[in-house]
Amino acid sequence: MHDQQRTFAFVEGWLSIALNILLAIAKFWAGTVSGSLAIVADGWHTLSDSLSSLVLLIGARTAAKPADSDHPFGHGRADLVAAIIIGALLGMVGVNYLLEAIEGLQTNRAADFGRAAIGVTATSIVVKEAMAQFAFWGYRRGESRSLRAEAWHHRGDAITSAVILLGILFGRGFWWLDGALAVLVALLLLRVGYRIIRDSAFPLLGESPSDRTVRRMREIASRVAPGIGHLHHVHVHSYGDHTELTCHVRIDGDMTVEEAHEVVNAFERGLREELGIEPTVHVDPKRGTPEEKQP
Repeated sequence: MHDQQRTFAFVEGWLSIALNILLAIAKFWAGTVSGSLAIVADGWHTLSDSLSSLVLLIGARTAAKPADSDHPFGHGRADLVAAIIIGALLGMVGVNYLLEAIEGLQTNRAADFGRAAIGVTATSIVVKEAMAQFAFWGYRRGESRSLRAEAWHHRGDAITSAVILLGILFGRGFWWLDGALAVLVALLLLRVGYRIIRDSAFPLLGESPSDRTVRRMREIASRVAPGIGHLHHVHVHSYGDHTELTCHVRIDGDMTVEEAHEVVNAFERGLREELGIEPTVHVDPKRGTPEEKQP
C-alpha cells in the first residue's frame, strides 16, 4: 500500500468511525421513539460500520509494513484480509437483521413512524452516500480493496436507510411494513457482504491471468524476445501493490544456456517494465509442433 493510499485510508477510517457513532446514536433514539425494528437494527448496522473502519485502519497499517525475512513479498495482502473481515461483519449483521425481522412479522409487531424517524433516516442517506463517494474516490486513486469494501459498506447503509424512508413515506397504516423492510434490507446486506468476500478472496486463493494480460505478454515476447515460443502455465500472485508472475515458455533446444538466458532476461525485463510485475520464467525445450511455434 503506497504512502498516499495509506494516508487516505487512515483519514477515511477515523472520519467513518466518528460519523458512524453519531448516526448510530441518532438511529437508536429515533427507533426507540417510533418503536421501529428496522431503524434500531439499522442503528446496529451503522455502529458495526465503526468496527469495520477499525479493521480497515489495522489492515492499512499492517499492509504498509516493508518486506522482511518472514514476509519476503511484503504485507500487502493484509488489505485483502481486512476486506474479507469487513464483508464477514456485514454478512453477520444481515443474518441477525433477517432473524429479528422474521420474529417481528411472526408477532405482528408494528412501528409508529414520526418526524424523528423521517429526519434521522433522510440524514443517514445523505451522510452515508457522501462517505461512500469519498471512499470510492480513494479506491480509484490507489485501488485498495479494503477501501472499496468500506465504500460498499457505506453504500449498503445508505440503501438500507433509503428503503426504510420509502416505506415510511408510502406505506403508513400497514402493521407488517417494518418487518418487511427489515427482511429486504437484510437480503441487501447479505448480497453486498458476499460480493466483498468473493472479490477479495479470489486474489488470496490465486487467480488465473486475464486474457488481456496474456495477450500483452505474447506481444511483449514477440517484440523484445522473438526466441520465445508457446507461452503457457501462467500464474499471477498478488501481494497488494506487488505482483509476482510465473510462466513457462518454449525455447529452441539448440540454443546454448547463455543464449537462452539472454532471451529470457529480455522477456522478463519487458514484463517488468511494461506490466509492472516481477516475473519468473521457466524454460522448456521447444519440440517444434505447430502450436508451440506460436509466441
